Amino acid sequence: MATFLKISAGVAARLFVLALFAQTSARGAELPPDVPTMKEARRFLISHTDAGCDDTDNVNLIKDDRMLVARRSGKTATVIYDLHCEYSAARTRVFLQWRTYHGYRLMQFAKPVYELRWGDDISSELAEKPRATGYEVATRLPNGKINPNNLEITSYDLWGADQDSGENGSWRYQENTGQYALTSFEVDPYGEHGLEPKKAAALRGKRFVLFPIEKCVSEPAKK
Repeated sequence: MATFLKISAGVAARLFVLALFAQTSARGAELPPDVPTMKEARRFLISHTDAGCDDTDNVNLIKDDRMLVARRSGKTATVIYDLHCEYSAARTRVFLQWRTYHGYRLMQFAKPVYELRWGDDISSELAEKPRATGYEVATRLPNGKINPNNLEITSYDLWGADQDSGENGSWRYQENTGQYALTSFEVDPYGEHGLEPKKAAALRGKRFVLFPIEKCVSEPAKK
């Protein structure tokens, strides 16, 4: 009887893990049994103080959590966990990577640092085009979303009373390094709230690309 119960428990646990992956990933088949469950990944996230995420078990907030298979080879695997971080005006998400023999790693994302210099006191128009002056590292992404097919991650952060301006970026997963590389980042600083109708219409949707950085083309020397 004891042997039968032990086998049944093992089979049940195995089926539970397989069911999770069947629901969340089309990139890989059966995974090694030591791959952490969603609850285990969330437990690690909450204990990781650098992430600064809410300690909550609210089902409504974490119902979109999922795991995606980045790589599978024999008894080794690389899995990315897409996890809710905190509830605010922008629902932030974090991404954990787990690798066989290596464990967890909190994914980091490069974001351009820039300054918005306005031409007047009412902040209606920029004095100059914003440009990246450096880069910072982020772990929490506002409205972060991962593409299950190519693992690309996108994020958008909306500002203002009407949420009609903001910034958005995208990052590509690099399988050889297991990290994310910034592929694009742009900012739309012009909110229509408080602007004159004509100016609001002229500036609507005006975006500035901060990455990739535009290449300067030098003018040919005059003879």
